[in-house]
Amino acid sequence: MIKNLLFISIFSALLIGCKQDDITPSWLAIEEFTLTTNEATQGANSQGISDAWIFMDGTALGVFELPCKLPVLDEGTHNFIIFPGIKNNGISSTRIRYPFYNSYQVEASLALNDTLHLSPNTTYKSETIFAFNEAFEEPGIGFIKGPTSDTDMVFVDDPAIVEYGDECGAIFLAGTDSLYTGSTTSFMVLPKGGADVYMELDYRNNNSLAMGVIARFADGSVDEHTPYIIMNAQPDGQEVWKKIYIDLTEDVSTEIAAVSYEIFFLAVRDGEIDESRIYIDNVKVVHLEE
Repeated sequence: MIKNLLFISIFSALLIGCKQDDITPSWLAIEEFTLTTNEATQGANSQGISDAWIFMDGTALGVFELPCKLPVLDEGTHNFIIFPGIKNNGISSTRIRYPFYNSYQVEASLALNDTLHLSPNTTYKSETIFAFNEAFEEPGIGFIKGPTSDTDMVFVDDPAIVEYGDECGAIFLAGTDSLYTGSTTSFMVLPKGGADVYMELDYRNNNSLAMGVIARFADGSVDEHTPYIIMNAQPDGQEVWKKIYIDLTEDVSTEIAAVSYEIFFLAVRDGEIDESRIYIDNVKVVHLEE
């Protein structure tokens, strides 16, 4: 559980200014955020919301890692606004409000020495554009292997592996198959000028996986950026599904002359294991309508 220094400072200051018999708090508890999606247009309701940015009557109470329980020096009916937060690029030290999720708002009552339990739900903002959305549920995979790749991405329908829907994508590296490279089959037109662009990805892996951006120009030339993010291998036999939100904004905006973009994946077999297994699902590239 992260320590919320801002909240601690505010709460401590309030305590100092109160009489001893006035410091009985109310309590606010939040277990988790949930996400509701239109699966046909927005894909699965997979989410990795890690934090709650909590406001009461327009005043910030702080940023808290979920689940959380916090004291509030007030009672009665109040208006709460809670923003869903994420670990930007999967890094714990870079926590932000996710710009594509709506806030949760509710009017609720606090009672001294009692706990108000909230179960916030969020949805994608109506102006969110899904430039790429691969759920591995339709014929054909939205990734094509590169010319140097030893293997291709395939469908997997093992219910012991798949978490969302009926299938996911998989990359297997074993024997002489030691390298995978592949990119999206779609040429995405993405906003520049610092506009937020993110890739969402679910992954389960016992081998590291890197991703990056390819910029394509009007003359047919391309600029394949150095892999931007590496998803580290999980211990063999102990893999679980994880969610990551990858900020593509800078990589996209720096290529001012680009006419379209692709996402690429790169995996090199880790020699310590007999078979490298990388599963991916719910690959989404999102931005807001211009």
